[in-house]
Amino acid sequence: MKETINVPKNSGFTLWELMTVIGIMAVLSATVLPNFIAWLPKYKLGSAARDLLSAMQHARLTAVKNNANVQVIFYPDRNNYKIFTDYDGDRDQDADEPTIRKSNMPAGVDLKETNFTNDTLNFNSMGLASGSGGTISIANIQDKLTKIRISRTGNSRILRDDED
Repeated sequence: MKETINVPKNSGFTLWELMTVIGIMAVLSATVLPNFIAWLPKYKLGSAARDLLSAMQHARLTAVKNNANVQVIFYPDRNNYKIFTDYDGDRDQDADEPTIRKSNMPAGVDLKETNFTNDTLNFNSMGLASGSGGTISIANIQDKLTKIRISRTGNSRILRDDED
């Protein structure tokens, strides 16, 4: 005995059903995309602040680990910074003093200013920051400002909007 399977002749989606789904997706995209675009600069600023905070912590730990001074030089006009081990303590990078990190700020984020003398921060061999510490200010394309504070003890943290 032979079995037969009944397959409907009209299987699949109609053009009307496909157009309805595409229309729903277009409406959802139109409402979500502007919110995502507005959120992106804030995300980039937060990410850049965390990267900079991480770099300061790394510089401090390297100073303690190597029992040497570590210099962090900020270049607000070039939108970058450089970290190097300063074995002789002259605050200048000599040929035998290795660069630990050299980094540009990400696109859409500007290194605005620091309040360190000559835009230079020094961590000594005990991990203490030069002077009384200070702050690093960065901003996104919407001029939203974020500050990273480095205390005299070398601890660093990102300041909230209501702190200064």
